[in-house]
Amino acid sequence: MSHNGTLWLQSSSADSDAAIWSVYQKSVKAHAQRIVSSQFKVEFHGVSTTYPGVDHLDSALLLVSREVVRNVVIAEQKGYAAFVQVSTNDAGAREAREITDMPLAFITEAAAHLAVQTGGKFGWLTHNVGSRKKMELMTAQYGLGSSLVEGASLDMTYHDFANLFANPEAGLESFRHEARKMIARGARVIVPAGGPLNMFFVDHGLREVDGVPVIDILAAVIKAAEQAVALAALGVPQRGSSLVRPEWKTKLREMYLAA
Repeated sequence: MSHNGTLWLQSSSADSDAAIWSVYQKSVKAHAQRIVSSQFKVEFHGVSTTYPGVDHLDSALLLVSREVVRNVVIAEQKGYAAFVQVSTNDAGAREAREITDMPLAFITEAAAHLAVQTGGKFGWLTHNVGSRKKMELMTAQYGLGSSLVEGASLDMTYHDFANLFANPEAGLESFRHEARKMIARGARVIVPAGGPLNMFFVDHGLREVDGVPVIDILAAVIKAAEQAVALAALGVPQRGSSLVRPEWKTKLREMYLAA
């Protein structure tokens, strides 16, 4: 089977968690099909298990990153057009860029850059404080910390999202209330995280709060992946210089595949 023209969309959660993620999975897959350009297809992939705290704990991120990077190597070997990390922890971003050459896109990185281009100052609107702090740390690591204002969040876990979809108006009003705090602090763009919250906003038409735009982070990363493919076809380098020796790169790829 040819995978030419197919974007490998990678989640940091397990597909087997359908009881928790069923609403989100259905929504995100339909939305991806709507927004991807006609010359591309999308294909979703999960990991073996959903690690506790994977949205903000470094210990969980370490475990999921190993699986993600292994999947990057597999995707490159099978000829996928690009690898797209759709979980906002951007698991595997640094490691994948060291040992693979295929076009890559990571959702938090893509959304943060788009937010800066759109309005300059922005903030993260998240489901809990741990996730917000992780997003702000990652933004600083991407070199965009000076564009951040303090974000806002509710006190939710991912298990609360089913209730959120069941009673959307109350949830939307709560998030609008928190978003206004960010706007008062100077945010000119609002960026939701993680993916389920983004799809909740997309599905219920929350595209702005008091005139301040709310970024669709899935659209941001899919379009970033499409652009990466186009730039690669023009011979534009996919990443900066690396200190990884060719023989190390080969060996590391083999070790990830064997893990």
